[in-house]
Amino acid sequence: MRTLLISIAAGLIFVSSAAASMKPFAELWNNLAYYTTNVEQQDFSALLLRYEGKAGFNVGNSPFDLYGVYYGTASQTSDYWDNSLFYGLGARFRPFYDFKPRDWTNEWLPNVKLFVESLSATYQKNAAVAEAAGLPKNDTRYGVEIWHVWNLDQPNLNDYWGELWTNLAFRTTSFTISDYNDWLFFFQPKIGRHLGRGIEPYVKADLTYSNKNYYWQNVAAFGVGIRFEPWRNTADNESPLKKVKLFAEVLSVSYLKDKPAAAQQTVSSDIRFGIDMSIGR
Repeated sequence: MRTLLISIAAGLIFVSSAAASMKPFAELWNNLAYYTTNVEQQDFSALLLRYEGKAGFNVGNSPFDLYGVYYGTASQTSDYWDNSLFYGLGARFRPFYDFKPRDWTNEWLPNVKLFVESLSATYQKNAAVAEAAGLPKNDTRYGVEIWHVWNLDQPNLNDYWGELWTNLAFRTTSFTISDYNDWLFFFQPKIGRHLGRGIEPYVKADLTYSNKNYYWQNVAAFGVGIRFEPWRNTADNESPLKKVKLFAEVLSVSYLKDKPAAAQQTVSSDIRFGIDMSIGR
């Protein structure tokens, strides 16, 4: 009995110590843009809001994080897939969190994150259609993600800047079919120059690829853009205004596998303009 009490007391001390050293964090991303087309409809011509966030705790000043997470879209259209919310819990591990980079070739390594997430789905429009289609309501994902920026926070105006978001994850349903059980890959780099006063032209690519033949999961868009960051160099370091971006992009679109069944819905280009804001990333 005494041994049991000592073990319980030691466990409580450990849990209390870990809880006391947990540091909260939040990572939010919001993007509201007008799209002339998208990979599903040639005549989309609507506003589309994409928003996602993670909020949780770093465990004991270690490379482990526990968090709640959501991925959402909202649109003027009535399509359920453009008015969805996926939410749940996640955990991640940063294998290189204490790595000391030497230069730009390896400074992205501390931003590598291995993750697992358990998600549920809800739809704000035409949920009955999604229900009738028998779409899965749950998904488990695990994989690796990188978000990294070069030469933006304290920019050298004579050098290039860059952003990279990439995500490779195994998805049990992907909220499409109950036995999806496959990988889905996203790769989205931007490279640009500083013109001063927060004006930043760039080239970019948006690549989505999977082992499935769905055209919307196997598409490449590439082109040019320009953005304006009015408060990047003037706002306080902790101010969310530092990450506000007004942007416009002209992209060429290519399908990597199947194309839409209706030829008139095939998309070859897209023009986008809007506002992008992130916090904690």
